[in-house]
Amino acid sequence: MSEDHAADHAGQSAESSAELTAERVRADVEQVLGEPAGSLGEQDDLLDRGMDSIRLMSLVESWRKAGVETDFITLAEEPTVAAWTRLLLDR
Repeated sequence: MSEDHAADHAGQSAESSAELTAERVRADVEQVLGEPAGSLGEQDDLLDRGMDSIRLMSLVESWRKAGVETDFITLAEEPTVAAWTRLLLDR
């Protein structure tokens, strides 16, 4: 395994165990979409920004590892950073 790949894997492992915050929700979404930090608006339709089922499932799994129960259907109903932050953090 190359050093870069190992570092990426270690970063993902640390990230998956980190507490879920509003900042992390936004950063995770930006990361899977390949968007620069801070580029997504709270109400942007994430489907219009390139969110697809595979990316969404990877987010669901990452957030489950952080201890948050959610599912694909719930998140797909209202695909915005604001809605996901509300659904994931308002417990």
